[in-house]
Amino acid sequence: MKISFILPKDEFSHKIADEFQRFGIEVVKNDCTEDCDFLIGLSHSLSHAIKHYHHLYPSIPMINYNWDMYEWIWKEPRGYNWPEYGELLNRSIENWCPSEEVRLRAEEFFGCGHNHKVIKSYARFFEHHDIRNGGYVYNPLRAYTSDRNYGWAKRACNELGIPLVESLHRLSEQDFQRTIAHATLLTCEYYEASTGGLTLLEGFKLGKPVLVSDSKYMGAGDYFGDQAHYFKYNNFNDYKEKIEQLFNNPPEPDYDKIEDLCSNYTLTAMTDKMYERIKILKEKSQR
Repeated sequence: MKISFILPKDEFSHKIADEFQRFGIEVVKNDCTEDCDFLIGLSHSLSHAIKHYHHLYPSIPMINYNWDMYEWIWKEPRGYNWPEYGELLNRSIENWCPSEEVRLRAEEFFGCGHNHKVIKSYARFFEHHDIRNGGYVYNPLRAYTSDRNYGWAKRACNELGIPLVESLHRLSEQDFQRTIAHATLLTCEYYEASTGGLTLLEGFKLGKPVLVSDSKYMGAGDYFGDQAHYFKYNNFNDYKEKIEQLFNNPPEPDYDKIEDLCSNYTLTAMTDKMYERIKILKEKSQR
């Protein structure tokens, strides 16, 4: 089997494509030939390139991994061509996404949630030699200024007199790992996020409690289940109270449960599920 992957430069995406070689699949990156069995797009930022190859080889089944799609994308498109991407999603034989949040938004915006399969993303877990309670709350997610709850973490911690660290801009890997390993509590105030923040999973594996909203558009619910702590998505005071409670009395981590949950979010687990779908789609096309 031969698969074309249209993907960005980041290491995260290239690892996904490279993993398919362990299934005996020939991997082609950012190119496509007529003998490819599937064309897989791994980023909505590359919608123009995906569309180009799809038009060149319309008979090759197309799959797109739809990473995120939020209520504010029309207000703050961030340079992405959403109408073009929506067209590609509707032309795909199947789309994959990391959580129910994305599937719901794909249906609302483009009427194609029905052809989305949830295949949860992997996290970049790491070990750290110095895990401690450093006495601060850490919000590791990027700044989504158009999210309806943006700014709640800063406001709540200011009112409580609790130190807050936010990764509004990318930290070096060393600084990020140290910051997350020394945090007392990890949180994301957002109303919605596709995974809730894979960085939250990475900190959770180190034993850090996680606080997120209970919105149906918050993908963290898909990832953490009952292992996270939740606040009412439309109630700032509830969020503030939960921060205070968890900061002053952080729960003792249950590492057996943590390991069990995190084992679902490895690169191997993710690509195994993708390959299973590929085999099913390949079999259907041959009938």
